[in-house]
Amino acid sequence: MTFKDHFSPLAASYAAYRPEYPHELFESVAGVAAWHRVAWDCATGNGQAAGGLAEYFAHVIATDASAEQIEHATPYDNVGGSGS
Repeated sequence: MTFKDHFSPLAASYAAYRPEYPHELFESVAGVAAWHRVAWDCATGNGQAAGGLAEYFAHVIATDASAEQIEHATPYDNVGGSGS
């Protein structure tokens, strides 16, 4: 089975127009984590969740199968990862 990349062609629009997650979501996630050293944002897309997690975790690993999505992600000092 191969990855069907439906997001790369629309990565710029996805990054520009996708609604933000509520701040309370990340506050809740951080509240159940025993440690705040590292978080993993699997299928990060344009990195919205990674940015929210970055406020609570020392380092966030953000990965996505679409390298184009990663290229359109907002950079954060404590977020790193990779695309496909």
